[in-house]
Amino acid sequence: MTENRSSAHGGAIRVVVGEDSPLMRTMIIEALERDPGVKVVGKGSDGRAVLKMVAELKPDCITLDLEMPNMNGLETLRYLMSEWPVPVVIVSGYSAEGANLALTCLEYGAVDFIAKTFGGNRFPADELLAKVKAAATVDVRRMRFASAEIEIGAQKRSSFAPSLCSVVVIGASTGGPQALMELLPRLPRDIPAGIVIVQHMPPDFTRLLADRLDGRSNLDVREAVEGDAILPGRALVAPGGMHLFLEEREHRPCVMLLGKNTLQRTACPSIDFTMTSCAPIFRQRLIGVILTGMGRDGTAGSAAVRRCGGRIICQDRESSLIHGMPGSVIGEDLADEVCPLEGIAECIGQMIRETGTREPAYERE
Repeated sequence: MTENRSSAHGGAIRVVVGEDSPLMRTMIIEALERDPGVKVVGKGSDGRAVLKMVAELKPDCITLDLEMPNMNGLETLRYLMSEWPVPVVIVSGYSAEGANLALTCLEYGAVDFIAKTFGGNRFPADELLAKVKAAATVDVRRMRFASAEIEIGAQKRSSFAPSLCSVVVIGASTGGPQALMELLPRLPRDIPAGIVIVQHMPPDFTRLLADRLDGRSNLDVREAVEGDAILPGRALVAPGGMHLFLEEREHRPCVMLLGKNTLQRTACPSIDFTMTSCAPIFRQRLIGVILTGMGRDGTAGSAAVRRCGGRIICQDRESSLIHGMPGSVIGEDLADEVCPLEGIAECIGQMIRETGTREPAYERE
């Protein structure tokens, strides 16, 4: 937990808003102060002003625009993390440049990000408030930053198992991109399993995340498209704004995508949705992995996996940025293993080896 929570506002979360657009700044402040447990104590229109306020006010959380004069969001974030570590929620545009910069900010210590409104959609006020409240609980001094890119050339070209023995579904939310950057490079190219990643993210951001993961691991990582086959050594990232499930076509599992129901408020992509669809297909050969994130998405899916004979791995509290999702699964007694982040890859490998003597789940053509 952060230790600078002020008692001057009745224990409210004290926030500094960094945003150069007066209209967007007003929207952010109004969204946050609808909750009496949140108090905006400062607002700045450029990076230098934000740094000055942080030094003076010692807030519990910062919202940070990426495109600000004098110092942009990334430059400001780097300075904050080196001098005054404080939880930061990035407020990003939907442009390719903005999305790329937002993902880079996660690697440099931002807790989470939110995409600004676009195309006539309403500003996501409820989501912003939830993310700020969650971020304020994070001790950023314990955050794990993404490691440097690994040598992948030779291993990318290596041969791998011809049969699909297992399927691994990885679910994550807040802190997930950072955790995935550490987890995936630990998985070998010749892993006899297909991998599906469900990370709570808006459209377009998931494609950029998949590109980054592909460059940092020995796996073939890509954003999933309709009809993609589940193959060993391949990791498919569910597209933002789409539910991913699997369907058997000609005796092989393939990706199906379903658009979000606008009447529902569940996360999209949904971890529960994906796990529940995979469970009856792969049964004991399905491994579910629940990483850091707020909320309960993944709990119902984990129950479905366990009912069909599959197994569940949860990230432990100490290595989770937010322990809500794995904590919910653990609390329902659905976790077969609870591991620190650095031990999850080995745990996945061990579970795959334990089923390796049985018939393959599917034969590749």
